[in-house]
Amino acid sequence: MREAIDDGGARVVIYMGGDGTFAEVAKGIFASHHARDVAMGMLPTGTANDQGKSFGLSAGSGALARNVEVIAAGEVVGCDVGRLVIERGDRTIHRDLFFDSFSIGLGAASLETRNRDRERVGRIPGLGALYRDQLVYAGAVLQRFVEGYVVDIKFDVDAVIDGTVHHFEHVLDIIVKNTKIFGGEWIFDPRTESDDGKVRARAGHRPARLRHQADRYPAPQPGRRRRPQLLGFSHASAISGARFELTVRSATLPAAQCDGEELPAGERYRIEAGLAPCG
Repeated sequence: MREAIDDGGARVVIYMGGDGTFAEVAKGIFASHHARDVAMGMLPTGTANDQGKSFGLSAGSGALARNVEVIAAGEVVGCDVGRLVIERGDRTIHRDLFFDSFSIGLGAASLETRNRDRERVGRIPGLGALYRDQLVYAGAVLQRFVEGYVVDIKFDVDAVIDGTVHHFEHVLDIIVKNTKIFGGEWIFDPRTESDDGKVRARAGHRPARLRHQADRYPAPQPGRRRRPQLLGFSHASAISGARFELTVRSATLPAAQCDGEELPAGERYRIEAGLAPCG
């Protein structure tokens, strides 16, 4: 990627894939000497395609023609980047960038399960064509979700967000998001703007009875997206900010991920949000 930009003179880079592919290509652009001069074109074809859907693009082969038209028209929007530092004790164990989401807890653990299940299913002839994409991810979430009734997977987080202290107790996950769509379906926060220099965090709480939740949250009207309560758990209101310090209090460190890629679990996570030089 760097060679194509720095040596080949590329100033438009087009990717085809999911949120993880978006992140890898964007990191390659950042690593070049001409990051501010390069625009990225999006052809979303991944599992959830949160990034593409948040920018108003459809996913898959059927949407290819329109997405190419958007790129050809030169329509560009800004995208913030989250700079992430993971620490254990007094050591920094990992540094990364994310453009769509970072999370610790249930969602990240589900990603681990999804990757394992996808590998297993791929070994069975014919089954991989059926059990794939969002279906395999939904199966992984369900597995981890059921564990929440059997094994105590809750943890506590002390968060400092733009200097204000917040305490999240007995949570299943913490999600930090830069765009509106999460998991391919859920509108994380309708106030989200991808280029406002901030990201937003929400804490997910203990599973509740599915029947109770289904009664409380009926099926949505056409064109509206279901809320995550139908999965049996609820999320607190989103808190926006540009600087985050999240300290986990748990006997076992929960799993972590950013943009669909597994990360080493840490005791403390530092995040700084800012506008990326690529659109």
